[in-house]
Amino acid sequence: MSEETKSELPRPPRELASRVYAVEGWSDPDLAFDNLGLQTKEQIIRLLPEDWTWDGKKVLDFGCGSGRTLRHFSEEAKVAEFWGGDIHGESIEWIQENLDWVNAWQTAMNPPMGLEHGTFDLIYTVSVFTHLTDNATPWILELHRLLAPGGILIVSFMGKWTSEFFAGEPWDEDRIGKHDLYRHQDWDLGGPAVLISEWWLREHWGRAFEVVEIDQEFQNFSWAVLRKKEVNLSREEVEEVSDDPREVVALKHYVRQLQGEVDREKVTASLELQRALDERERLLAEQARVYEDSTSWKATRWLRAMSRRLSR
Repeated sequence: MSEETKSELPRPPRELASRVYAVEGWSDPDLAFDNLGLQTKEQIIRLLPEDWTWDGKKVLDFGCGSGRTLRHFSEEAKVAEFWGGDIHGESIEWIQENLDWVNAWQTAMNPPMGLEHGTFDLIYTVSVFTHLTDNATPWILELHRLLAPGGILIVSFMGKWTSEFFAGEPWDEDRIGKHDLYRHQDWDLGGPAVLISEWWLREHWGRAFEVVEIDQEFQNFSWAVLRKKEVNLSREEVEEVSDDPREVVALKHYVRQLQGEVDREKVTASLELQRALDERERLLAEQARVYEDSTSWKATRWLRAMSRRLSR
């Protein structure tokens, strides 16, 4: 299927299609939705080992949304078993009703996922760990448990290509670890943004996985191909700071980034408060003008004048 041709596959309603990546601004939103999903599928296939075959495989799309990528695997689903998991109930319901070859599963915000461990040969996750903050390590360990021995995890992450946009600064690999920015930002505004450096991923996630490949640029993401190690690690063991000097440099820089966020929020809050006060003054002045122009105000003018004389 050409990237310039709309897919004939079932397509979710526009509000579901735009939950993860808004398509309303495109000249042809349906074509944009189709192409983004197809391109991501092709990226996943490029990252798989050369000897990979789909026959008999069990695959999970973690954070599948309404199936933007998952729906393009309909041919592979003739020989493999596909699952999709997401926290958004309406998206999962749409998949259950329209992609009958997918086992769709609604997940909670935090693990466990509720699926049998050690069964998936491949898990891929697109634009999920780009937003996970405190629960990132629990989820990476849950995906590790869900994989069969030697299973592959393909995960997208942000950093090199998004630093200017999210952090307002040039990318410097040596001063970034895993930095959770805008931690409390509303999801309607995009939610948190997580920057991860390659060295940090290799050091920390590499404790649970063999890092097979890092592809540094596709759709403004970096991509990691990870193979499950037969280890049983705790969250503390994954997150423990190593003796790499970049760990301390990154922590210090993260503090500066967070302080910058606090300062910007203070300025924003101050401006919003001033705007609110100005609006209040405007409304009061408008109400006063309306009242002073009223018949009752004019008719009682002599009473106010008499009251002022008596008070003197």
